[in-house]
Amino acid sequence: MNQKKQPIAQHGIYETLARMAATNEDGVLVTVVRTRLSTPRHEGSKMVVHPDGTVTGSIGGGRSEARVIEEAMLVFNHRRCCMLELDLAKGLGVCGGRMEVFLEPVLRSAPFIVIGAGHVGRAMVEVGRSLPFHFILVDDRPEFLDPWQGDSSVQTIQATPEELVDKLKVSGMGALLLASRNHELDTDYLAAALEAEMAAESRFPFLGVLGSRSKAMRIHRKICEMGPEHTLRMDSVQMPVGLDIGAETPAEIALSVFAEAQAVLRGVEPLRNDEGTIIGVPLHRTRKPKTE
Repeated sequence: MNQKKQPIAQHGIYETLARMAATNEDGVLVTVVRTRLSTPRHEGSKMVVHPDGTVTGSIGGGRSEARVIEEAMLVFNHRRCCMLELDLAKGLGVCGGRMEVFLEPVLRSAPFIVIGAGHVGRAMVEVGRSLPFHFILVDDRPEFLDPWQGDSSVQTIQATPEELVDKLKVSGMGALLLASRNHELDTDYLAAALEAEMAAESRFPFLGVLGSRSKAMRIHRKICEMGPEHTLRMDSVQMPVGLDIGAETPAEIALSVFAEAQAVLRGVEPLRNDEGTIIGVPLHRTRKPKTE
């Protein structure tokens, strides 16, 4: 990973964090919590590691900082805090002392990509504003994306299915919902999303397709015809998406989708019917064991 450092005064770290909070940017905050003997930075020194590996601030530079950035990527991916001890006498520096640093993920928001900026797509953003997601709306019609221009909480991508492969960033922490205007377009967008996953060698933990059971069967059949790797992936696609809460309006549909997405992302074992379709989550939830 290439390290690109932006020298910054300590008070500037808090300005960076405030900006990140305002614009829904994720990252990892690193704080020196304990030092022994000679170290390059004092206790309380801070640094922000951004998702692309760039940093704001510094905890000393060199190999020790590179090691911290490496660990920060794991903290970012797993969304869990971490304490790391650095021995500067064993290949991580020349000072000879020790540093303990605390790494914590910032914001904990995850990307939620909605393909289709129609009634349900708009409702997803409006209903989900208070949830730990930041939204990316995708549509091939610029007039459906124009109302969101200037809204810092929503990113828009204008793309056809063919264009989406190069524009879609696959996140191992986020969610993707297919809710375009017809099942043919949903099929093409889904194929593009799966191609983007394979290119990134990563998967969306939650990938759902909106629609009826008959629509789901048609899309499933067409995607599986593309090859065995597509067939295997379709086993974990939520389709039809959404918990059965009797939803009718776009806002109610959005609520049902968020309920299912949150259960999947939090590792709550859902309730399924005899056909394997998710129909709800237990009142007293049980979580799947985390795998490292």
